[in-house]
Amino acid sequence: MPLRLIVEVVFLAVCAVLALRPRIPGDEICRRWWISAAQIARRRGLVCISAAVLVLLVRAAVLPIWPVPRPSIYDEFSYLLQADTFAHARLANPAHPMWEFFESIYVLQQPTYASKYPPGQAMAMAAGQVLFGKPWFGILLSCGALAAALCWALQGWMPPRWALLGSLIGLHVCIFSYWMNSHWGGAVAGIGGALVIGAYARLVRRKWTAIAWLYGAGAVILLLTRPYEGFLLVAPASLALWLKTKQRRVAVWIPIIAMGIAGFAFTAYYDYRVTGNPFRLPYQEYSAQYESVPPLTILPVQPAKTFRHFDLELLDHVWLRETNQTARSWRVLSARAGELYQTMSVLFGDPLWILVLAAFVPAWFLAKRTRLLVVSAGALAAGAMIEIVFYAHYAAPFTAVLLILLVQSLRYLRAWATRNLPGGQAAGRFAILALCGSLLGGGLATEMYHVYLKNTPDRLQAVNARKGELENDLLQHNPGRHVIFVRYTDMHSPHEEWIYNLADIDAQPVIWAQDMGAENSKLVKYYPGRTFWMFKPDDNPGLLQSYGNP
Repeated sequence: MPLRLIVEVVFLAVCAVLALRPRIPGDEICRRWWISAAQIARRRGLVCISAAVLVLLVRAAVLPIWPVPRPSIYDEFSYLLQADTFAHARLANPAHPMWEFFESIYVLQQPTYASKYPPGQAMAMAAGQVLFGKPWFGILLSCGALAAALCWALQGWMPPRWALLGSLIGLHVCIFSYWMNSHWGGAVAGIGGALVIGAYARLVRRKWTAIAWLYGAGAVILLLTRPYEGFLLVAPASLALWLKTKQRRVAVWIPIIAMGIAGFAFTAYYDYRVTGNPFRLPYQEYSAQYESVPPLTILPVQPAKTFRHFDLELLDHVWLRETNQTARSWRVLSARAGELYQTMSVLFGDPLWILVLAAFVPAWFLAKRTRLLVVSAGALAAGAMIEIVFYAHYAAPFTAVLLILLVQSLRYLRAWATRNLPGGQAAGRFAILALCGSLLGGGLATEMYHVYLKNTPDRLQAVNARKGELENDLLQHNPGRHVIFVRYTDMHSPHEEWIYNLADIDAQPVIWAQDMGAENSKLVKYYPGRTFWMFKPDDNPGLLQSYGNP
């Protein structure tokens, strides 16, 4: 067991013993903290803004130690291509005349040169690139917006003091998780889910009809980021909203339908620009060209495809098929349980929060107030069971749902302690403050300790995270324009892909290309003014060899 968990368990055990006493030590201090929290939390708008500003300031403050993250995962490079495309005021790029040399994972080369992903995440990254010069700053801003959106959603479901507590718990995913510290995404879809859930509470309980526009906006964000998981959230929420707004359906649903029409129209236009068909997603087009294993186990596996390049073949014929075998067997239960556990750890920052959630699951089912949230969490779990793999950012639309359920569990804990422990209300306050102080404090101390030691995730990335450094070293020692042929021999991992370029391939000072043997002469002739290099990452990921004309 990690030292952090040992310390937390020991501390909580001591607090549990103290909570059994009729007179709780330090009760006056706990009471003052409780009252101060209530006074702060009543300023709802200020709390939301403060959460966003805190995320931005904290992450900006540690940039000298924890710099802008380097991409290393397929998805990251694909999003960077998409963001660069948008930053150049295009939705897709023309297919390159020598496109066979640039084939890469999660990137379409035909009929256009584009990412396979929906556009939402990359739109935020493009804003960062245009405004601040780097796509990651769009992620930074979206994580700040996520903190504010989560706080706003919590305020719609909880009393102000409890919403403030949930916002503090939610800061971990906004600052320290890979949603902030990579280009993989999560925050934008989390904002969409928070808008849907927060608007639902206000439409049903406070009858604020104008909030319907935010509900529609949240649904559109989910359509543009994670349409499958977004549907799992929006479908039950919309059905419940329809049933609970009988007297106001026109006023509520006109804005939602208007936003939906706009969202689907933009999606159809984007699909048309990328695939040539308004009803064919780039994801579908990529799957048809490069994947024989579908993303959902309810769909049939296709015959193995033939590829021009070793990296594409290895991913489809080995990793995807092995993952698919697990997903279609009884082993999926243990695999998915581990992935959902990891998801909770990413969202909440400490695995002990899961025990709080699990302890009060029966109470959720008995409470009408949280019934929609329970149904939504069940939809997430059921939907995850038919995906061939599940990562924490897949659950991003449900971040607000899970956070509200956790805070509701803490409310149940306080009520139980108040009723059953000798200290009454004092014991209830003490239980919540001790638990939250231990887990939040322990989590913050651990993360800052890692930052202080410079033991941050960017030090533990795959070797292809050095791609940018390799380019800079090449340009520093060999000024000019270059092409690097990448020859894969025996990839140590199917996830270490090097061949990624930005939107305007020909304008890049360093171009990465597939080694195609004798066919390389075509690319040499196409780029007569460039210097050519051979790179064998499986032999030596730091060595470039001069490549003469064949």
